Amino acid sequence: MNVKGELKGEQLVLRIDLSAKAQKQARPSSTGKTKVIATTNGFVNYGDVKVSLNAIIPLK
Repeated sequence: MNVKGELKGEQLVLRIDLSAKAQKQARPSSTGKTKVIATTNGFVNYGDVKVSLNAIIPLK
């Protein structure tokens, strides 16, 4: 959800859309205290590295 990653040489580059549209489409977190703008939904493999990411914004 809203996370794109790619290996560029020896670097992992993650892209997250932080636009107003993406923030409006963000879903509430399980606790309801924040909104999840991006997540990998658990661990994702990039080569030999596993990454888990959650990007959140406060509820307004």
